[in-house]
Order: sequence, then C-alpha cells, then structure tokens
Amino acid sequence: MTTIIEQLQRWKAEGGSDLWQAAWERTIELGQVPWAGMQMIMDTPVLAEGAAALTTICYITAAEEGIHPREVTRAQVEAFREAAAAGGAKVEGQQAHWERRLIALGHDLHDPIDPVAKMWREISISYQPPADAPDAVWEDTFTRWGPGFISGLNKVFAPAYLVPLN
Repeated sequence: MTTIIEQLQRWKAEGGSDLWQAAWERTIELGQVPWAGMQMIMDTPVLAEGAAALTTICYITAAEEGIHPREVTRAQVEAFREAAAAGGAKVEGQQAHWERRLIALGHDLHDPIDPVAKMWREISISYQPPADAPDAVWEDTFTRWGPGFISGLNKVFAPAYLVPLN
C-alpha cells in the first residue's frame, strides 16, 4: 500500500518549476509527523488531496509574495482560504478564486503537461453523492464529497491530522 507521503512524493516527481518543487518539499516536510505511515485507504486520499491543495496555496502565495514556500505562514494560508470563501459560499465561487490566481501566475489550466494545472484539475473535481442518496451519505467521512481543495484542506487542518504550519 502507498502511504500519504509516498503519494505526495509521486506527485512531486511529476516535475514543475523550482518553486512548485519547493512547495511540495514543504508540504512533505510538514506532513512527516502527523501523517507518518498513514496508508492511502479509507478517507486518507482526501487528506492527500488536501496536502496537494496546501502545496498549491504555498506555491501561489510564495510566487505572489516573492518568498520561499517554507516562509508561507498559517496566517497566509488562512487568509488565502478566507479570500476564496469570500468569492462565494458555493464551490464555483471558491474555485474561480483559485483559478484566477493560478492563471495570473501564467498557468493554462487545460495544459496537459503543466504539473500545476494537472494537480489543480485533480483536486478541483467535485464528487457528489447520487441524487437519490439519503442525507446520511453526506456525513460519510470515508467518502470525499465536493472538491479536494475544500474538503481535503478541511481534513488537513482537522485536529487529528493538523500540520505544524507556523
């Protein structure tokens, strides 16, 4: 079985700019303790997608601020998330916020070889339960409902999985 850290290393190995690689390194470093040995089973793929979302925030913030991803603070991550949420409570509004910032950094979100765009497409897929599913399905913690950049980040910052971001 693959661990979360191994999955993050696989995504990192897909390449990209030095800044994108440094953002992956930072996330992998942050996840070493809380996610040590966690296998990619049950709800942990959601956590891995949340880690990818954290990588993306660190990358965007570092690029916009002209800093190294290791200098991105928890306050900056929370400010990013709040700004996205201000774009609208609906997923579409939050997604548009992230996409505007990635496009401003020169990414074509449909580019099949851009590793940043490829990761964005993966974490922005919004999974929904079937229309006839009972309400209890929404509460199933073993299934990712919504996009990974929202539900995954919520998992990353949940007390049980919290990364030690300053």
